[in-house]
Amino acid sequence: MISSSVVATTLLTPALPLIQKDLSASSSAVQLLLTTYLATLAIGQLFYGTASDFFGCRPILIFGAGLYCFGGMAALWVSTIEWLTFLRVIQGLGAAACLSMGRAIVNDCFERTEAARNMSTIQMLQAIMPGLSLALGGIVAEFMGWKGAMGIMSIMGLIVFIMSVTKARETNMNKVDRINLHEIGIAYRAVLRNPVFLFCVTTGSMHVGMFFSLNAFLPYQYERLGFSAMEFGLWFSLTPFCYVIGNSMNRLYFISLGIERAAMIGSILTMISVIALFLTQFIGMTHPLSLALPCCLFGFSNGMVIANVTMSAISAAGIHGGTGTGIAGSSQMAISGIAGSGIISLGGDQNFQLSASILIIMSIVAMLAIQWVYRHR
Repeated sequence: MISSSVVATTLLTPALPLIQKDLSASSSAVQLLLTTYLATLAIGQLFYGTASDFFGCRPILIFGAGLYCFGGMAALWVSTIEWLTFLRVIQGLGAAACLSMGRAIVNDCFERTEAARNMSTIQMLQAIMPGLSLALGGIVAEFMGWKGAMGIMSIMGLIVFIMSVTKARETNMNKVDRINLHEIGIAYRAVLRNPVFLFCVTTGSMHVGMFFSLNAFLPYQYERLGFSAMEFGLWFSLTPFCYVIGNSMNRLYFISLGIERAAMIGSILTMISVIALFLTQFIGMTHPLSLALPCCLFGFSNGMVIANVTMSAISAAGIHGGTGTGIAGSSQMAISGIAGSGIISLGGDQNFQLSASILIIMSIVAMLAIQWVYRHR
């Protein structure tokens, strides 16, 4: 369920230059395919988190998976960038249900440390599909064009829908009788006034935002260096592969050091990786490994951070865990959309050093935030 939300971004990434040419669109308009998807993914989680308190998790999952499938299928018949962008919004709203409910189910079923351990397992499996989709997305873009990628998404959406209907079970055993706007307001105020929650969310949002920013501007750098969409997909697919390794190491070893300490170590490694990414291109290295190796370290360190800070934030929300789940997931997607769109609008598709510099700033913010949490929790 959770993987579907990331696949819808990474599968399309290698085809972005092809969409730009086929639909005669600007790079900013093509970037909106990622930005609008992430924006609706963010907004949707705020709504679904609250709605699940009333309806339960399973109905929201079924509704979201159906919406995700429809968005991908309808995109096969569009011929303008405007209609494609609209259907990406539909996809984002569907994926938001899968993402937020997946996290809510983990929080329902496990206590704090075990929830983080199991979230690492889920995200380790989650990273396999984006890694495969990046490699497959490059091949599909090469031989079938961007509509081939949208067709694969519609098939995946159908699979997720069938699994939601046949396999998902309700985990919210404390559903409320009615949605009370006053109580919702109290829950949001309590969560947003919790500094531990806010700093954990900041760290997680910066890391997720950096990953999606890489998806936004790296295809153009590979293209400038003379590599095809298929080659970009294959090389960049190493990043989620290393994310799998990072999650596995986190589950087996790093989490025993403490959730916040493991996340702090991962944040330091992330900062090193984006600095290395900047330096390799600044000195003029042109081999694909000059981009792939720093991204591998980035993926590994993200595996140490995301699951830990997500569960640390949700557990810090206490009895308002459902609200915390929505805010945490929404913040990650919102920062991802803002960062990716902002980098492109500032000319990041043409200036790699500018893009990498913004990532360095984001990594510093993430590291400082988790250090505060480590000292105070």
